[in-house]
Amino acid sequence: MLLRRAALVAAFSLFPLLAAAPAQAAPDGACTDPTGVTVVVDATALGGDVSIGCADDSPATGTDALRQAGFTDTRDASGLICAVDNLPDPCPTTFEGSYWSYWNAQDGTWQAYMEGSDTAAPQPGGIEGWRWSDGSAGPDVDLTALTTSTPEATDPATETASPAATATDAPSATETLAPGGQVDEQSSGGTSVPWFGIVVGLIALGLVVTTAVVMRRGRS
Repeated sequence: MLLRRAALVAAFSLFPLLAAAPAQAAPDGACTDPTGVTVVVDATALGGDVSIGCADDSPATGTDALRQAGFTDTRDASGLICAVDNLPDPCPTTFEGSYWSYWNAQDGTWQAYMEGSDTAAPQPGGIEGWRWSDGSAGPDVDLTALTTSTPEATDPATETASPAATATDAPSATETLAPGGQVDEQSSGGTSVPWFGIVVGLIALGLVVTTAVVMRRGRS
C-alpha cells in the first residue's frame, strides 16, 4: 500500500514539470550534399517558427527550391507570394508594411534578391531565405551553423603511403631519451664507449702487473 501511494505521489509531482517543458525546436533540415540548396523560412513574426528544408533536385528557380524544400506557397490575385505554409492566413488584401521578403546568403550574411523567386536561379550549395517582415533583415538564423557541403572523401587509390620509419627514427631498446627528447649517448647501447669497463680493466691489469713484480722480487 505504501509503495502504491509513493508511486502516485511521484506521478503527480511530474505534471508541473511536463507542463513547463519547452516545445522541441524544429529539426535542422539543411542540405548535406554540396549540390543541394538549403531553404530557410522565418515565420516568427506570424507566430510560426524558423524552418529549414533542403532542395536537392537541382531547382531551376527560387520558387522551385522553396517547394522542393517542403514548403507551400500561396499567391494573391496579382501572382505574388502572399503566404508560405498558409501563413499569414488569410493572405492580406492590403499592404501593411510586411511581406515575404526573399534572400540568399553570401559570405555569411543575408543579401536581398533584386528579382523575384520565379526568375532567380539558386546556386548549387547555396542558402536561400524567406522572412515575413518589412524587408530590412533576412531570416533570424545562425548562418555559420548551416552547411551545404561535406568534406571531400579521400580516394584510397590516390593516397601516397608515407615512407616507413627507419631503424634510426626511434631509440633502440637499449637507448634512453635525455630531457628534450635527445638520445642520451652515455646510456646508449649503440656507438657510445663503455668508459667504466675500460677503467676497471686498467685497474685490474695494474694489480696483476704489480703482483707479478712483487712475486719476482721475493723469489730473487
